[in-house]
Amino acid sequence: MSNERPHAERSASQQGALAMCPGYRPQPSGKRAHWVTEQGTRGHAALESGDSGELESGFEERMVAICEHYASQLTELDSSVINEFKVNTIEGRWGYCDRLIVCHDGTAHLLDWKFVRAKEVPDAEINLQGKDYVIGIFEDWRFPGVERIHVHFVMPRLNAVTRTSEPFTRADVPRLKLEIFSNLARARATDTKRYRGASLNPSYDVCRYCGAAGRCVALRRIADQLGRAYDPEGYGQRPAVPQQTHASEVKDPVQRAQLQELAGLMETWAASVRHHNLTAALESADNVPAGYVIDWTKGRRRVTSPEGLLLAAQEFGISAQDLIDAATLSWTKVEDTLKSRAARGEKAQVVAAFGQRLVDLDAVERPEPTPKLVRARPAKI
Repeated sequence: MSNERPHAERSASQQGALAMCPGYRPQPSGKRAHWVTEQGTRGHAALESGDSGELESGFEERMVAICEHYASQLTELDSSVINEFKVNTIEGRWGYCDRLIVCHDGTAHLLDWKFVRAKEVPDAEINLQGKDYVIGIFEDWRFPGVERIHVHFVMPRLNAVTRTSEPFTRADVPRLKLEIFSNLARARATDTKRYRGASLNPSYDVCRYCGAAGRCVALRRIADQLGRAYDPEGYGQRPAVPQQTHASEVKDPVQRAQLQELAGLMETWAASVRHHNLTAALESADNVPAGYVIDWTKGRRRVTSPEGLLLAAQEFGISAQDLIDAATLSWTKVEDTLKSRAARGEKAQVVAAFGQRLVDLDAVERPEPTPKLVRARPAKI
């Protein structure tokens, strides 16, 4: 499937974002993908394999059908069709083309499926991803007969397409290479430790997908300007540190407030230190802090078969009540499950009815509230 195949650093699909801001970095993998991305992954897999069994809705099936219908209009009887194949581009990079249709007259159609919700795909005439792939196809030994390439970006969710009005030819390759190389050179300049962000160009459509947004100097400058506008007298000042920092010895409410502020800052700082130290250590053993080792803790077990768990527990003398007493139930997840199964417009009512039913059955109890300090909100006028 598409999401299982790695792309090179600063791959063809990232060229558009890099053109807008050379400091763009893809977000690290590991966190759960957005539902639109998951739909796109299933759609790509179905278009690659021809098997729609993994699609989860009629809407996903319609999106795949739109892509296939568009491709069929470009496919001749003697055309060669290649799905999801690796193509090498310049500077030791590579990527994966979704589909290439090669006709007998030397014309080829490069198709890329985009399951986007808004028109985030640059026009095919200027699209650097398409240009990067065109270079790779023209220089691929498998396609010596290809002389012209039309590029098509198909957006089935929008029932739209952007395509080149004129095909790229082999004579265009030197110009295309220079465009891609200049984009890469500007981006690579941001890798040096001395780089101070002079050419960074913040843009919401790029920054929201950027893995470097949290440490971006250009975004920090914008945030600093906003902070000073909201708090011109206090923003940027060092927090006050009382002379006595042992909380049990402090009696003055003002000094207690100062310690409370410091506690929040220290928690944030400590979490940041742990996160960045671990990230660096996982990248290279040379980055492991002196005196420390990486310890891989076991992941939390989760129940995949409630029936199997109950059966095994009963065989060993553990009752259903014992399991419930030992378990930590996420009421948020229970309510999310109820919402996902409720009809539109009835989600809140179903959750409320479920909660009331539990109260009526005396099935749950809520413990006494636990105290904590929170910042006082200004009184409403």
